[in-house]
Amino acid sequence: MTVVLLISVVHLLLTFSSSPCATAEQVVRDAEGNVVETGSKYYIVSAFYGAGGGGIRRADDSECPAKVIQSPFNGDRGTPVYFTRKASKKVEITESTDLNIEFYKDNQTHCSKNVWLVEGYPGLHYKMEISTDGVAGELLQLASWFQIKKANSFSYKLSFCPLSFGGLGCMDIGTEVGNDGQRRMAVRGQRTFDFVLLKDIDDDIGIKSVV
Repeated sequence: MTVVLLISVVHLLLTFSSSPCATAEQVVRDAEGNVVETGSKYYIVSAFYGAGGGGIRRADDSECPAKVIQSPFNGDRGTPVYFTRKASKKVEITESTDLNIEFYKDNQTHCSKNVWLVEGYPGLHYKMEISTDGVAGELLQLASWFQIKKANSFSYKLSFCPLSFGGLGCMDIGTEVGNDGQRRMAVRGQRTFDFVLLKDIDDDIGIKSVV
């Protein structure tokens, strides 16, 4: 796992280095250098294997909605997600794309809630932690729209962009350690969370749009 992830990060770094200068419409790429698309499943995994913990997952299937957390285990890729654009007819994901993020579940549990949402938004008096209480495609649900942005030359970060105009108004998402010791994903979390996207081998979920 360590060797594979290291090779993937090097490959991604070379891809970024050979790409044209970044623009607002630069495509997002997975760890193999391929363009990230709607209709495929990806693991959101810490870019720093061995020090940063594992991937993003649901906290507990017994909770509905569930908290979105980072696994503390390096070898745990987490729960795969897929992305849905506001511009649903487009397939490629770019750094300026407004996205719903949704956990993919092969076998639905008692809880069918899988779409990410920022709890407590606008966050004047509450911590803005991420849960699975969102609704996909609901344009007026401002707390469910996110963007993927470049963190550095080989990794990305997640941003919460409820009222985004050219990237303005976005807030970074990091991890916040809860009272239960879990690394909860939260807006303006205590620790930054840089990640790479690992495409699920069984990636086809049959929701790709036609351009």
